[in-house]
Amino acid sequence: MDAIKSRVLDNRGVRHPEVYSPKNLINPNGLMDGHKAGMRIAAALIRRQRIALVADFDCDSATGAAVMKKGLTLLSETLALAGRPKSTANPVSPDSVSDIQIVVPDRQTHGHGLTPSLATEVIQTLEANLIIALGTGSNAQPAATLIRQWQDAPDLIVLDHHAPAGTAPDTYALVSPNRSDCLFESKAIHGTGLAFYMLILVRRCMVELIGGTPRGTAMADRLRAVPMNPLSDLVALGTIGDKAPLDANNRLLVKMGLERINKGHQMTAKASHDKGYLSYGLRALLEVAKATYPITTHDLDVHAAQRLNSVGRLALPAGLPDCGIECLLADNQIDATRLAKRCDDLNTQRKDSQAAVEAHAKATLDSVMADLSRNNLTTHNPDHPPATALAMKDDTWHTGLVGLIASRLATQTGATVFCFAPETSAQPPDDAPHNTGTENAVIWQDAHLPETGNPATGDVNWLKGSGRSDSVHLRDALAFIRASNPDLLMQYSGHAGAASVTLYRPHLPRFRRLLTEAVDYLLATAPLQSLKMEALLDDGPLPATARTFPLAHWIEQQPWGNQFPEPQFTQSFRIVKAQTAMDAHQMMVAVDANANPADGQSGTAEPLQMLWFNSVGLGSNGVTRSALNAGDIVTLIYRLAVKRTHGKNALQGIVVGCIK
Repeated sequence: MDAIKSRVLDNRGVRHPEVYSPKNLINPNGLMDGHKAGMRIAAALIRRQRIALVADFDCDSATGAAVMKKGLTLLSETLALAGRPKSTANPVSPDSVSDIQIVVPDRQTHGHGLTPSLATEVIQTLEANLIIALGTGSNAQPAATLIRQWQDAPDLIVLDHHAPAGTAPDTYALVSPNRSDCLFESKAIHGTGLAFYMLILVRRCMVELIGGTPRGTAMADRLRAVPMNPLSDLVALGTIGDKAPLDANNRLLVKMGLERINKGHQMTAKASHDKGYLSYGLRALLEVAKATYPITTHDLDVHAAQRLNSVGRLALPAGLPDCGIECLLADNQIDATRLAKRCDDLNTQRKDSQAAVEAHAKATLDSVMADLSRNNLTTHNPDHPPATALAMKDDTWHTGLVGLIASRLATQTGATVFCFAPETSAQPPDDAPHNTGTENAVIWQDAHLPETGNPATGDVNWLKGSGRSDSVHLRDALAFIRASNPDLLMQYSGHAGAASVTLYRPHLPRFRRLLTEAVDYLLATAPLQSLKMEALLDDGPLPATARTFPLAHWIEQQPWGNQFPEPQFTQSFRIVKAQTAMDAHQMMVAVDANANPADGQSGTAEPLQMLWFNSVGLGSNGVTRSALNAGDIVTLIYRLAVKRTHGKNALQGIVVGCIK
């Protein structure tokens, strides 16, 4: 490995070239409750029982549900075929396999995750024998307790990478790498990865159960041969889309998927799907976004995951929240293309809604920042510390967009930010008096608190909040709050950089105060630095002689992502040509600042095309930026890429920052 690649990997804590082989995946045996869950799911498939898969709104849950349903269906069909002659051409009948249904909550009606209303109104009607919650459920104590009380209650298995915040729900099995008693070596595994690992365990358990029966050896051999690597494309998508930290195991999962995606991308859609390289659904999502070969982790994030996330962020008519999952499950190109276009349309709607809401949020933020300034709490006053935490609320915001707003505001202010919108689906505690006179409005009357909602207008007292932070672990911050104020948070979940919470409207001022206390405490005792890695990491200069196609191609093929960022190089350039496009972007030609034009033959003065998006005009920080001009000598932070246009390739630098 050459010096540049070694430097890049060394900067990310990798001392030796990684071998991306499935044999190097962490063994799933370390998952607490993993074998127990695997045996129960295996038994359900053998008995052809009904299984309900409970997913959620985001990309990770969508891909996790698709991976689990595809894998379980494949195992069930293999079992059904095991007793038939190999020459039988008729398809497997529905009666001979398990009935597997996916349940996604309606954000406005059921709220987030596995809730009592979702259990009662949807899951119970399916009459399932087994419920599997994917990427949710670790804090679903009320729903789990309710399900236990049903007649002929189904078993509940939770597969959730989130750790239980308090008392774990009453489940048949709770599989989470972040359980305090779990010995699984990676704590960064996400929902889709956990589903993939569970399928490996289920396959192993089916072999164990059937192999011990008379005449079961042949059936066990066929089950043992069922491949799981055709699911790698969706596992990679879910890992990148959920912004899971890319530790060694997650990098391996992503790399396996990328290799299969790109191999399948060069085949026909049918061939790549049938051979298990690239599914119809993921291909259609990439095609509708006009992503081109080679597919990178950036493509998976921006082009595919973004569209899946948009499906669940908007208020949609009944049935439509499933179109992302249905796209991933499509078994033909026509359906996949139709569903991908629907996801694309929703993504466009989401962008329009987000822009309007962000403009409103910006005006609100300006007012908040002005108030903070008057109270000497902003960074503009050197005598006082800046605000470390903000909690903002607006009744016009949509619960599906508050996370995006919080992310933008956290970036702009540097604070930990929670944004709240009215939650029409929150369920009050069991012992709280309530009134559901208004459709979808749950009103909790508290004798000690003022009534601020108006049932006549549908206004409610529940607020759904989403938080973002680059400085503290948000789930720990919420646990800190709940420890001292157990009555404050109705429900919450999250991880290092993002979290969600539901609370009673009059409790918001108390939440603001306690959030600041929690953030200040964590900043002093356990600051979170890893999330800022991408912004802080500098891979140094990349002289002209080192800017080569082999290096650029190597960069394209690697599993970059959260906590394993794509290389970015910093060095001084002299701008040779510069022009502005669409009043926002800059296209430039630059040479190394210390290059001698006479050395052009040796390559030290080799020009490099540069592209800098959204670099002219008013920036997100409110500062107006001017364009660079020919002759300027500046220090640029950039990423090396390949520009492909009309069959011609050229090296290009994608600028991410400038130091004049």
